[in-house]
Amino acid sequence: MIDVEKLKAQLDLRHLVERDLGKPRFRGRDYAAFKCPLHSEHKGYSLVVYAHHWRCFGKCHAGGDAIAWVQHYHQLTFHEACERLTNGDLPHIETVNTAHRAPEPMAQPPDAKWQTKARRIIDKARERLWSPEGQRAWGYLVWERGLSEKIIELAQLGYLPGAPTAWREIEGLNVPCGILIPWIVNDTVWGIKVRRAAGEQRYQQVSGGNIRGCLYLADRILPRTPLIITEGEFDALIAMQVSGDFARAAAIGSASHARIDRHWYGALLGVPRVIACMDADAAGTGAAAQLAALSGAVKCVQVPNGKDLNEFYQQTGENVVKAWLQNVISEGVRS
Repeated sequence: MIDVEKLKAQLDLRHLVERDLGKPRFRGRDYAAFKCPLHSEHKGYSLVVYAHHWRCFGKCHAGGDAIAWVQHYHQLTFHEACERLTNGDLPHIETVNTAHRAPEPMAQPPDAKWQTKARRIIDKARERLWSPEGQRAWGYLVWERGLSEKIIELAQLGYLPGAPTAWREIEGLNVPCGILIPWIVNDTVWGIKVRRAAGEQRYQQVSGGNIRGCLYLADRILPRTPLIITEGEFDALIAMQVSGDFARAAAIGSASHARIDRHWYGALLGVPRVIACMDADAAGTGAAAQLAALSGAVKCVQVPNGKDLNEFYQQTGENVVKAWLQNVISEGVRS
C-alpha cells in the first residue's frame, strides 16, 4: 500500500518538474518559474513551483501537489501517478537543520542625521517641480504617467534638473538628477528613488537610503481593505488614484525586492485580500511567486494590456483600469 502523504513529503517538486520541463527560466530561493505546458504558454513564465506544491498564475490556473502534477502533465490517473512516483530515482527534499538559525534583524530606516538631510533634499526638489524649471518634469508626470495634481502632491514627488547621467552632492549626499520619488512611511524617510530622463539604468537612489527594507505607501494600508501591491511606484500611485475607497496600494519598488521585510507584517495582517500585480515579464512572475508564498490571501494577476498597471492605464484610461481592479478584487474575495 502506498503511503501518499509520506511520498509527497519526501519529494522535491521543483526538481520533479525540472525533469519534465528542463531548467527553469527564473529561480528564487524557494521556488522556480517555467512556461506552463498545460496551456501551451508562449509569453511569460506563469508556472510557479515550490517544494511541495505548484500553481499556474496564467490562463489555466491549475495547481496542486506532486501527484497532481504527474496526473496533469503525463495524463495519468491518481493511482498511476502514485505508482510512477514510488518507482525509480526521484528527487527528495534536502533536510536542513534550522533549529538554531537566528531570525534576520528587522529592517530599520536610516538614522536621524540622514533623515534631516533627506528632508531638505525632498523639499528643494518639490519646489523645483512646482516652479517653471520643473515644467517639463511636471508634464511627464501628468501627461505620460497620468498622475493627478493631488497624487503628485500627496506622494511629495520632486525634480532635480540636470543631465540624465548627472549626480549632484546635496547636504553631503549623492543625488541623481531627475524626478525624485521619496519613500516616506509615517513621516520617516526610508529612501529616495530617482527616475532619470534617459539611459539604460533609468532608476537610481540617493545614497544612504534603505528602500530594500521598506514597502512604498505602507502607512496607507488599512485593515479590512483590499491591497494592491505593484512593482513600481508609479503603478502604485495610479492604483491609489483610481481605487478611491475600495482598495489601497503599495509597491515593492523592484522585482528583486519581493521578499517583504517582517517590519511590515503587522500592517498586512488585517488585509483581507492582497492583489499582487507585478510586471508582465519573467522577473515579475518570480516576484509574484514570492508574494504568493506569504499568505493564502495573495492573488497574483497580470494586466490584460501593457507590461504594468501604469502602461495599462495609459492605453485604456481610468474607467477601464478601475473596473478591472474592482473585478479582480471581487473575484478574489469570492474565491
